[in-house]
Amino acid sequence: MDKGLKGRVAIVTGAGAGIGLETTRQFLDAGARVVAADLDTSALEALASDGLHPVKADMRDADAAERLAREALHHFGQIDILFNNAGVATARDGFLKISDEDWQATFDLNLMGYVRMSRAVLPHMLERKRGALVHCASETGRIPHPLLPDYSVSKAAVLMLSKILATEFTGQGVRSNVVSPAHVRTALWDRPGGFLDSLAAKYGSGREEAVDIFLKTANIPSGRLGRPEDVAAAVLFLASDQADFITGVELAVNGGVTKFV
Repeated sequence: MDKGLKGRVAIVTGAGAGIGLETTRQFLDAGARVVAADLDTSALEALASDGLHPVKADMRDADAAERLAREALHHFGQIDILFNNAGVATARDGFLKISDEDWQATFDLNLMGYVRMSRAVLPHMLERKRGALVHCASETGRIPHPLLPDYSVSKAAVLMLSKILATEFTGQGVRSNVVSPAHVRTALWDRPGGFLDSLAAKYGSGREEAVDIFLKTANIPSGRLGRPEDVAAAVLFLASDQADFITGVELAVNGGVTKFV
């Protein structure tokens, strides 16, 4: 199905792996052009697409957002879509062991990276009276995770950020929405010291056995972990004209694990 994204220009942060990389790939497949930012751009460069402009950037840097906006305008002449995706999730050993520096590092990326990036693209979108902002939050923004206290709080803040942006700017042509994934197997799971290693240590099991135990204990109706493709499809929908009457919403991509109204 034609999503109406051909010729559109998207900025994707945290694009070097997982959800960000798959979203970049799907935008390109839909005919969009993409400025894709990450600390490691090797996987992006391997895509080798004329419509792709990879940029090495640390979204904790205060100047990174303005630089990405300039890159998009210089290379492609416009900015239609922003997918705020760069983030960090560090497993913690209890609230009392999280330092001020830990909290600040999490919020600098997971919230302020989104704030700065939104602020950088909005003037151009408002001038053209059109634009779509999509922000990656998490199920933990609503359901706190004992291993991820600071991450959970930062994602709750993202939910309100999107509401604020939607309230102020929808009437001027710019929509803002959130995707909230849960239990998506990405590098945050699989990297050494990542969430999967934390689960294996908790269960006293191997890594793949830990996945099976987790699926049983987490009570996920779909019976599987999520895939980056699941989230990317939701992002493209919210960024497209098919979602023109949708703004200020949170789209949960979690296999049915959220069971409250």
